[in-house]
Amino acid sequence: MGLGHWTVQFMKPYKYYAGLTSQVGFCATPLRLDSYNRCQFSCEYCFASTRQGYGRNERLQIGNPTSLLNRLSRVFEGKISSALDELISHRVPFQLGGMADPFSRIETDKRVTLEYLKILKEYDYPVIVSTKSTKIVDREYLDVITESNIYVRFSITVVDPKLQAKIDRGCPPLEEIAVAAKELHTQGIPVCFRFQPIIPGHEQYFKDYLAVAYESNVKHISAEFLKCPIDANKKFGKSLKVILDDNPIQRYKDLGALKQGREYILPITYRAPVLAAMAKETRGKGITFGFADNDLLLHSDGNACCAASNLYLRDSNYFTANIVSLAKEKSIGERLYFSDFLAGWVPTRAISTYLNSKSRIAVSDSTQPEWLSYLQEMWVGKLGVFSPNYFDGIEITNEHDEHGLPVFIKTHSKIAELVNLSCTSTHPHNRVAEGL
Repeated sequence: MGLGHWTVQFMKPYKYYAGLTSQVGFCATPLRLDSYNRCQFSCEYCFASTRQGYGRNERLQIGNPTSLLNRLSRVFEGKISSALDELISHRVPFQLGGMADPFSRIETDKRVTLEYLKILKEYDYPVIVSTKSTKIVDREYLDVITESNIYVRFSITVVDPKLQAKIDRGCPPLEEIAVAAKELHTQGIPVCFRFQPIIPGHEQYFKDYLAVAYESNVKHISAEFLKCPIDANKKFGKSLKVILDDNPIQRYKDLGALKQGREYILPITYRAPVLAAMAKETRGKGITFGFADNDLLLHSDGNACCAASNLYLRDSNYFTANIVSLAKEKSIGERLYFSDFLAGWVPTRAISTYLNSKSRIAVSDSTQPEWLSYLQEMWVGKLGVFSPNYFDGIEITNEHDEHGLPVFIKTHSKIAELVNLSCTSTHPHNRVAEGL
């Protein structure tokens, strides 16, 4: 296949336009694809400006569609040279907009996202688009994505609707997103509303947002509370600071938040009952639900993390060599052994080049794929908090396997019992199943 109309030259190439997300250890869709390294919206909690990683405090860089086309062409000709290629060859969905919104203002001029979508459509490659923009329903984009293997996820802040424009600065209002969702539905394109972040103290407005989602024929809802980075008192916008008593960090500490890495996280006893009630109401409307807070991922519908994309994308596979996917395959009372990973597929090539410097490991066992070494470090708690018992519904036992590695067990969730919400079924009764 020739380059044809995709031979567009860009002055500042984005070297890291594709890669693995930092959540690869527990995410079934860890492939990231970005058009730009920075977002031009001005959300007051902006994750990109409060977290380390590619693009932070850097000049604008632009993705190169030609590079994506060349990679897909090479991979599907059987020429595999990296772990990223291996995941693509298995048709693991891309998350388009993993680091920055693919439809911010620069897209009007550079149109990188449009070119990406054309290429992905030609290969019928599965893609999850994450955006706060409605530009995706502009005619030239709609013509491309119609009949594409695509799932669109709109991010919306759960806050008093009167304050939304102040928090999501520069973003379309909910009413316009609803119109876009309805248009996508008429074209047969599934839509998710990602209610992220939920601002503590504003949870009651969820019902209003859910009503809009239902009327807009949204298939799936995922929800996640606001995380408070260690520089939030400086980085958060004025209106958000006011909501959080002009001292976000102290407000979070007062609510019992604990520091995890560079962020303060609300305690599970605060988050889980609220999210479980949201899940119950959402499922009651025939819409699937995803718990996007990492420690609650096991309770999400579907088998592909919080987005349940395995329910809405065709001809796609998922990266199951991660802790959450392993646990979802287990029944209550079953043990989780590290050796369980050996029964499934794992990439054989190095993954370290796709992880940021703070996540990389020194591989101590060259007899096994690097990914297994990474997982093993996580399994025993050497890579931060994300050992299996971090996730609600998994507990550590007193047992060890023949290699001295701890054994875990899948349990009834105490949080789920508290709110009378059983652990999720992967095949909920929903409007998709009914063909609505």
